[in-house]
Amino acid sequence: MYEMWAEHDPAVSPPAVVWHVVAKDDSMSSLCGRFLEPSQRVVPTAGDCGPAFPDRYCDPCLVTVREAMAEAAR
Repeated sequence: MYEMWAEHDPAVSPPAVVWHVVAKDDSMSSLCGRFLEPSQRVVPTAGDCGPAFPDRYCDPCLVTVREAMAEAAR
């Protein structure tokens, strides 16, 4: 199982949340290699859902998860 990490994505407007996958061997970095700064973590609440708060998922992180799952299935 993988842990997810949400941060505000400064690259998009309006502001959005981007989800990274936490590396299993280093809880301070994501699978895409991004350093995960605890002060930047966002903990969404139930009231944060809806079109005003679109979530994005880090493509490089998800590709790594898919590759690991495919390898484990072999």
